Amino acid sequence: MPDSQLNAAVHSDDAPFHSQVAKEKLLLRTELLERRNSESLASRAAADARIKAHLESLPHYQAAQTIFCYLSVGSEVDTRAIINDLLANDKTVCLPRCKGSGIMHAHAITSLDDLHEGALGILAPSSESPRVDPSSLDLVIVPCIACDASGYRIGYGGGYYDRYLKKLSLENSSAKTVVLCRASQMQSKLPIEAHDLPASIVITDSSALGAGNAY
Repeated sequence: MPDSQLNAAVHSDDAPFHSQVAKEKLLLRTELLERRNSESLASRAAADARIKAHLESLPHYQAAQTIFCYLSVGSEVDTRAIINDLLANDKTVCLPRCKGSGIMHAHAITSLDDLHEGALGILAPSSESPRVDPSSLDLVIVPCIACDASGYRIGYGGGYYDRYLKKLSLENSSAKTVVLCRASQMQSKLPIEAHDLPASIVITDSSALGAGNAY
C-alpha cells in the first residue's frame, strides 16, 4: 500500500482534532511524507543499507533474543532484510497484528512467507501465530515518518505504536525501543503531546543516537 493511502486509511476514522499540537503534527506529517516519497529509490536503498549496518552494530541489538519489528511498506525504511537476517540467526521475530481502535499485538513468525493481508491492507501474521507479550520483548524497532534527536517521532497518526509503547513502558522497562529514520527526515524538534513517548535509540544512515534513555 502506498504511504499516501496508508495515511488516509489511518485517519479515516479519526475524531476531530482538539489541540493545536495535533494540527501542527498533521500538517508536518503530510509535508514530510511527501518529501520522503519524492526521494529516489536508489537514494533510499543506500540510506537503508547504512541504517541496517548501524542497527547491527548496537550491543542491544546483538544481545536481543526476542525482537518486535515493523514490516516496511511504501517509502519507509526497509526492514525485510533486517527481519530475514534475524530469522536466519534463530532470533524470535515478532511482527505487528493490528485490530480496531489503534490496538496492536506482537505475533511471532518463522518466515515472511507466512504473512497475510491484515488491517489497512498491510501484510501481518495470522491470528493463529503465537502472540508474544510485551514483557517478553528485548527490543522493539519502530517506524516513523520523521523523528528528532530526543527520540520523539511522527507516525501515521493512528496511535497504534503510541498505545503499544505505553503498555511496554509499564510492563517491561528493560526493553529498548529503536526508531529507524533516514537523516533526510530528521527534525531538530518535533511538536509533542502528553501521550508521546521517546524512543530509547534513534538510528539514521549517519549515526546511532541515544535518545530519551541512554544506551
